[in-house]
Amino acid sequence: MKYITLSIPLLIITGNVFAQEDIPGSSDHQVISRFEGSQILRYSDKEFESFTYPLSSEMENFNTLAETKSEEGRLVSIEYITGQGVSATQVFRTYYKQLEDAGFKIIFSCQKKDCGSMPMHFTRNYLFNSSSKLGNVMTGQGGSYLVAQGVKDDQAYIVSLVVGEERQNVSRYRLDIVEIEELDVDKVNVESMESTLSKEGRFVLEGILFEFNKAELLPESNEALSLIAEFLKENPTKKIMIVGHTDNVGDHEFNLNLSEKRANAVVNELIESYSISNDRILAMGVGMASPVSTNETDEGRAKNRRVEIVLR
Repeated sequence: MKYITLSIPLLIITGNVFAQEDIPGSSDHQVISRFEGSQILRYSDKEFESFTYPLSSEMENFNTLAETKSEEGRLVSIEYITGQGVSATQVFRTYYKQLEDAGFKIIFSCQKKDCGSMPMHFTRNYLFNSSSKLGNVMTGQGGSYLVAQGVKDDQAYIVSLVVGEERQNVSRYRLDIVEIEELDVDKVNVESMESTLSKEGRFVLEGILFEFNKAELLPESNEALSLIAEFLKENPTKKIMIVGHTDNVGDHEFNLNLSEKRANAVVNELIESYSISNDRILAMGVGMASPVSTNETDEGRAKNRRVEIVLR
């Protein structure tokens, strides 16, 4: 992917006085800030996460975007509400111009009726920790969306904006900013895997990623897969199970089948690409049966969607 280098500072904010106080622990992103007068309602800062965004307004079904791309790195997600007298169109056009003026390339954008129902489904199904109110302002073709890419100070970024109008010219919007980077596998190494497996008998390996609602491994999974292969080669007598897990969203049978297909995808990749003997790895899917967190929140569901290594 080619990125456009920023030539000027990128800031929306023009003052330090906001309508209300932000939630504790939150702040604007250092690259792109808030529309003046907005308040932070929700905030998340993850050191390393995958973010999937739309490249068109088309939908495969009510839950699945037709055309997407994913990037990984530090992910900062901020949900705002504007002050009185601010329309969604005003927020959208301001960010669009600021991003372009800063040298960012707009990858995809659409406004209201041209977006159809995509912003609503994107908000509800793809954005972790988004409020129901944010999704609600996107209903009835009321949402607008843009995604841009650029580079500032030698760091590549993806910026995603979804915005809708709530009432009396009060708008809700969300920024997701990805600082694109590779997973630091030194933080998860063979030694730490051995230690955790010895103590707990299982190990959750971050970085094994799939297409949304599919069993197709994303290329970003290669480093995590390499780590599993390295562990097995350094421990030639050990055998493992690859166990797929899902959250509780959707049909039980679908989730069970999906978890098993994902586990099999990992096993097949280890056999075919890393020359691991098939008698050392066994695939198993348990669907939603073994959560490690609540399924009542986006963050909890994200933790439950995982692939685990279990000693046999």
